[in-house]
Amino acid sequence: MSLSRRHLLASGLVLGGTGVLAACSSQASGPLTIGLTYTPNIQFAPFYMAKKDSKYASGVNLRHHGAQEGLFDALLSGKEQLVVAGADEAVVAASNGSDLVVVGGYYQSYPACLIVPEGSAIKAPADLKGKTVGTPGRKGETWYALQLAMDTASLSESDLTIQDIGYTQQAALVGGKVDAVVGFSNNDAVQIKQAGTAVRTIQPAESIPLIGVSLVTTRKLLDSRRQDLQAAVKASVEGMTSFVKDPDAAVEATKEYVQDLVDSTQAANAREVAVATGKLVSGEGKAAVGSVRVDDFTPMIEFLASHKILGDKKTPKAADVCVPLTQ
Repeated sequence: MSLSRRHLLASGLVLGGTGVLAACSSQASGPLTIGLTYTPNIQFAPFYMAKKDSKYASGVNLRHHGAQEGLFDALLSGKEQLVVAGADEAVVAASNGSDLVVVGGYYQSYPACLIVPEGSAIKAPADLKGKTVGTPGRKGETWYALQLAMDTASLSESDLTIQDIGYTQQAALVGGKVDAVVGFSNNDAVQIKQAGTAVRTIQPAESIPLIGVSLVTTRKLLDSRRQDLQAAVKASVEGMTSFVKDPDAAVEATKEYVQDLVDSTQAANAREVAVATGKLVSGEGKAAVGSVRVDDFTPMIEFLASHKILGDKKTPKAADVCVPLTQ
């Protein structure tokens, strides 16, 4: 499932709003493309729904850019003007010199978590001591979450065994190769349960400083096409709101992109993922759907810096990497 792998989307979008705004956009530099990562998936349904309901201006297309492109390659090269990606990953890229800024929210709750068998003795991060934990790799949101879990339990890498397992969390956990895996609550945990293995999720910390999937652009585009981007963000948020309220409509909208959903079992499974994803999008009432807050970026930047995850080009300031267009 794409979004939960790196929480991104690739799509295309013509500047939205009124005819005047569309004309303005056209004079700027043509259509505005929203990027969605990997293959089509129910987790991108808010954007499919916004498209289906004509929330975006005429000509807006959604683009899935696949596994071979980097998260921000198409955005930085000008092929996309907005991309759905982890705010934390955008900040890391910015610290390595990329011109990135978060302009809208998507997930209000962080998706990466620990996943253990239902009967496991692991109940909290502290219980990882002496255990083997499987992770897709030493980068990205699952790695950040594991670092946070170890912080929570005052554990160092020498206190547990970290095993790189790629995206084989289900096989590794079910096969007993690891005691726990780091994955996504709305994807990996749901899929493992659907495959017949009862599992539990454990949050890496009571308070999580990390910010997950958001809407990301470049400072250059923000300066030159602010109104266009604002219209695109607004339309996307409307799609998110519809998604949270109506998972059945989300499945219907996704069928155009994922033909397997004509099968009733596949559709039912996708609906479960939609419901789990909806909880992340709504934050279960903690924040407004689609919102993003500059103040939340400071503790995240401090966490990433303290774990030497940021690059050496510069340590971004919150206001440099977050300019909300949703207010």
